[in-house]
Amino acid sequence: MSNESYAEALYALTIPVFSGSLQNLGRIIVKAENYAEQNRIEFETLLSARLHPNMFTLLQQIQYACFLPVDFARHFSEEEAPRVGYDETNLGELKSSIGQTVKYLQTIKASRFREREHEMLPVFFDPKLGLPADTHAARITVPDFFFHVTTAYCIFRHEGVPLEKSDFLGPHDAQTLK
Repeated sequence: MSNESYAEALYALTIPVFSGSLQNLGRIIVKAENYAEQNRIEFETLLSARLHPNMFTLLQQIQYACFLPVDFARHFSEEEAPRVGYDETNLGELKSSIGQTVKYLQTIKASRFREREHEMLPVFFDPKLGLPADTHAARITVPDFFFHVTTAYCIFRHEGVPLEKSDFLGPHDAQTLK
C-alpha cells in the first residue's frame, strides 16, 4: 500500500467515522428527548443515569465522545480545536458540543494525514507517551471513542429509550456509504 493510500485509509477510518457516529448520537438524543417528554421524565434524570455506580454518567459518556475525536483530529488541523467534553452540564450544552465537534471534524482534510502520519501524537492521559498516528488511532482513540458512544447508547436503552441497532449505525444508503 502506498504512503498516500495508507494515510487516506487512516483518515477514512477515523475522521468521517467519528463525525458520522456523533451525528447518529445527535439523532439518538432527539429520540431520547421525545421519549422523556412523552413519559414525563426530566432529561437531567437521563443525563445522570449510569450502567453501574462506578461508571461515568450519560453526560460524561457524551463528553468523552466529543473530546476524543477532537483530541485526535487537532494534530491534523491548523485550526484551533474547540473546547468540548469538559464543562457541559445540560442537554443544550451537550448538543452544542456534538455540533461543534462534527463541524470541526469536517474541516480536517486527508492531505493533513499524509503530511503528519509519521509524527508521534501524545496520549491524552499521559502526554509523555507518544504514539504514531496509526497506532494512536487503532489502540487508543477509536476503541475509546466507541466505548463511550456504545455506553451512551446502552444507558439510553437501559433507561427505556426505544432504540434499535439502526439508530447506532445510522442511515445506510448509497449516498451515506460513499
